[in-house]
Amino acid sequence: MKRKAMRWARVSSIFFILLMGFSFLSAEALAKYPEKPIILISPWPAGGGTDISLRPLVSAASKAIGQPIVIEYHPGGSTAVGLGILKIKKSDGYSIGMTSASSLVSQHMRKVPYDLLKDFSVIMQYADYISGLAVRADSPWKTFKEFIEYANANPGKVRFSSTGPGGPQHLAVAHVAAQQQVNLIHIPFEGGPPALAALLGGHVEAYSTTMHVKPHLTAGRLRLLAIYGEKRNPSFPDVPTLTDLGYQDIYSNSMVIIGPKNLSPEIVERLHQAFKKAMQDPEFAKGCSMVDHAMIYRNPADATKHYQKLDEEFGKLIRDLKLRKE
Repeated sequence: MKRKAMRWARVSSIFFILLMGFSFLSAEALAKYPEKPIILISPWPAGGGTDISLRPLVSAASKAIGQPIVIEYHPGGSTAVGLGILKIKKSDGYSIGMTSASSLVSQHMRKVPYDLLKDFSVIMQYADYISGLAVRADSPWKTFKEFIEYANANPGKVRFSSTGPGGPQHLAVAHVAAQQQVNLIHIPFEGGPPALAALLGGHVEAYSTTMHVKPHLTAGRLRLLAIYGEKRNPSFPDVPTLTDLGYQDIYSNSMVIIGPKNLSPEIVERLHQAFKKAMQDPEFAKGCSMVDHAMIYRNPADATKHYQKLDEEFGKLIRDLKLRKE
């Protein structure tokens, strides 16, 4: 028995020494992080609106963290391709990514290879897409209230276009329609150009849109009745948000930096601080202004809570509208 006890004591001692060694190495590795370039996976193509604000942010974060952060583009599947790739990367801080709340919508609409809240670590929110409801400048509605009042008095006669069923712009209007018990007819299109053409050609009465219609707004061909999201559009400061108008607005297509799940708190904080500092860079502000993105900061905990709330709200609305595609 004594021999067994001594042997067990020796084994336990060796295990303890090895464990302490691994802990020391882990702590040392964290202290030196990052020691090499970091890859950031974008699930959207290069050169688009998302990329225009992302690139200066990543450039400034590279300087702040002391290593290059290199963007890899993996578009497709409404962000499912890029997120599927990031999901299987090591949780060592050298593979991170970005996405938006539209990925939450996607996982309620169809089968995707990820669960945004279970398979990733949220590092920080840095911006929000700005969208709104546009009508033709020669339409009779000068305000969103007038538009809703007309729709209420003329059920089934008001059509609005969007870039697809279940997209954030569709859900924003559908949510207001549900609150007001107004019958608005949704006409979905594959992409912005045909949805815009439908409005300009008089085939729909309104277009729930991102700010790609800005040239038509500034030229006086279209009128913006309301903005979705947390902030007014700086380019159109007099246009109220749905919240300003007293509606419950679930629209928030917020952009976040994420990593694979189980990123250590220390790595999350290093990345968080680097990207937070990057938000102060003038080039990032310039990029957001070019594509009308609202600069909105949330730390890891607050960004995670924000996404949890959106996930519940988007999920309920999609179920209520029976939009899920199996």
